[in-house]
Amino acid sequence: MRSRMLLLLWVFLTLAGCGTWTRKAPVPLPTVLLDRQGVASPTLAQRTDKGIIASGVVVPAWQIRMAFTLQERVSAVNVSVGDRVRAGQVLARLDDSVLQAQIRQAKAAVAVAEANYNLLAAGPTPEQLRQAEAAVISARAAYSRTLEAPREAEVEAAKAALEAARANYDRVKSGPRKEDYATAEANLRTAEMALRQAQSAYDRALARNPAGISGDPAALALEKATNDYQAAKAVYEALSRLPDEAQLSAAYQQVALAKAQLDHVLHPVREYEVEQARAQVYSAQARLEELKAGARPEQLAAARAQVESAQAALAVLEAQLQKYVLVAPLDGIVLARMIEPNEVVLPGTPLLVLGDLDHLRVETTDLSERDVPQIKVGQPVQVFIKALGQQITGHVSAISPLANTLGGDVVYKTTVDLDMCPPDLRVGMSAEVQF
Repeated sequence: MRSRMLLLLWVFLTLAGCGTWTRKAPVPLPTVLLDRQGVASPTLAQRTDKGIIASGVVVPAWQIRMAFTLQERVSAVNVSVGDRVRAGQVLARLDDSVLQAQIRQAKAAVAVAEANYNLLAAGPTPEQLRQAEAAVISARAAYSRTLEAPREAEVEAAKAALEAARANYDRVKSGPRKEDYATAEANLRTAEMALRQAQSAYDRALARNPAGISGDPAALALEKATNDYQAAKAVYEALSRLPDEAQLSAAYQQVALAKAQLDHVLHPVREYEVEQARAQVYSAQARLEELKAGARPEQLAAARAQVESAQAALAVLEAQLQKYVLVAPLDGIVLARMIEPNEVVLPGTPLLVLGDLDHLRVETTDLSERDVPQIKVGQPVQVFIKALGQQITGHVSAISPLANTLGGDVVYKTTVDLDMCPPDLRVGMSAEVQF
């Protein structure tokens, strides 16, 4: 009996494994989300006899992500997470040392342009007028000298200078005269004899006073005799040497210069020299009249335009300073900080997040497209804060015009303003909104 029952059980299992029975396709299970207390909740808002119930989350009334528009090194971060900030407060700074140098340079350019304009507007100084008048007088005197004929005294002086230069050249070229050489030789012998006599007198005086005779007349006489001998020897050796090329060249240059000066005195002035002297008179006179008349309107306008151009360049640089600081646009609290000093930031990268924690709202997360037509702005709602177990009244303040997707379903974010905020209410808490 027991063997027969085991055989029937084996046949039953064999038929089941071979698939002789028909199996139904598996039915997919609904997607279920768990709230923070571990209770299952549907992914989309529910319709109940009390109305539409949607899940939501507590958010700040507003939230701003702060970022720089430049790529630069961060020089300072002045706030931390949780700090309360005021509108206009500087939150962070970039390194602006290069820009500050450019601003100083631009300020100097403005100062120079303004100084030029002020000088033109003030007119010439008395000293400038005196200098211009003196230039006119000097130019007129030069013009008059150009027109004058050479004077006899000037001609004679030029001729005498030429003769002296030629005589000197001949003397250098031919060397010293015999009488000059004999005189130099005689002077050298005389100086040599005087030196010997002074040396003998010095030796006798030194023998009488071995301790020293630096102040004795014999010592002074020996010093003088030595100097006279050296001078006479130098003259004698100079006369003994033949003239070199440098001496001949210098003497020849003196002759050429003297001849050119005589030619300038003897020959009449050329026409272009007269015109040049006359032009200098006209130029000096025009400069004087320009100073007396003062700056022309077009000169003042050009100088003023330079001032405005320099000021505009400075304004552009100073405006760029605003890009180097992050300033709080509203009163709020720092919710996040993603930057530290000395880091290099990229344009548009969020660095700080500010928000308003004094006024909290609720945003729905699963309000379906099938339910949103039933919701209107201003509609009163009941909000249940799960973490606090507290019911709060509120009203719909906004419905997003753009849809999101949740598990393949289309949902619309709806914002609810609370009529009151419990002291323990915090950002991120879960909520249920009953419409």
